[in-house]
Amino acid sequence: MKRRPPCANFAVHLALSLCCAYGALAATAGTRIDSDRDGLSDEFERTLLEQFRPTIMISPSDCALRPSSFRAGSSHPEVLSADGTIYGQVFPVSNNHIEIHYYTLWDRDCGRVAHPLDVEHLAALISNETEGGSKAIYWYAGAHEKTVCDISSGAHSAAVGAERHGPKVWSSSGKHALYLTQAMCKSGCGADSCDGNVELEHTGPVVNLGELNAPVNGSVWISSSSWVLSDRMVTDFSVDVVARLEATPTDTVVTLRGRSALRGTIQVSDGVWHGAATGAQNTETSLDAANDQTSRGLGKATRLTRRSLIRAWKAVFRSKEASKHLKQ
Repeated sequence: MKRRPPCANFAVHLALSLCCAYGALAATAGTRIDSDRDGLSDEFERTLLEQFRPTIMISPSDCALRPSSFRAGSSHPEVLSADGTIYGQVFPVSNNHIEIHYYTLWDRDCGRVAHPLDVEHLAALISNETEGGSKAIYWYAGAHEKTVCDISSGAHSAAVGAERHGPKVWSSSGKHALYLTQAMCKSGCGADSCDGNVELEHTGPVVNLGELNAPVNGSVWISSSSWVLSDRMVTDFSVDVVARLEATPTDTVVTLRGRSALRGTIQVSDGVWHGAATGAQNTETSLDAANDQTSRGLGKATRLTRRSLIRAWKAVFRSKEASKHLKQ
């Protein structure tokens, strides 16, 4: 056998070394890709979305079947299939705290006043400074958000058993409002029901939406005026909400918005609903339109003042830490 000259062997080894080095560099660079330009790598966001993915209980007889997937690259939401896809969003709110959103996007709302497209979401405030890795501090579940029936709720992660993973949440039949306990479902307007709900099967990984100004995975439809998704892509943990949750017992789920007296007035019998169908539909349609406009305005205002909110939010946690030291 003819031996290669030493210089040839050196060339081969050098080429292999360079290939290995290039592969390692490419892998390292890949983990640092930040497609939505929020300071968190795509890989890190993907890890968090899967770690805290919730177990969602849905009605087996829902007329919309399951949450839908939407065509990538379309400027308007175009339903592909009611296949149970869950979308997500991850963004930093301070140096050591991150917010995660999970979205169930339905092709229609099947309530008393039905309408196409429906956006519901769940959120978590995550601490990334613990020794054991990322840990949820609070959870938030949106239910009839920014309407007269708003019964959105929140809790310490311990209250729903979801510090290192996602909680179990219930989606009301037809309306798709989300609840951190099944019992709360009956408190919603319009006779929400979560009876007989079954676990939504995982059909794939959570699909990251990115950010409003930097959508990823072809989710350019997030800014469409056809739905209120863009209004849901801002923080759910304002200074007031954090203060409210901090004052709530760690074993309690609390209603964060809405007035129970008003909900009780609206939650009338089926007979009254059907007897006043026309008036109810006109009223609810008007309320929904007004709420949509208000919601978009609030969303814009929140985005414009986000830095101020974050500074105030940090102050709440600084105060919390200071009080701990005083007690010690």
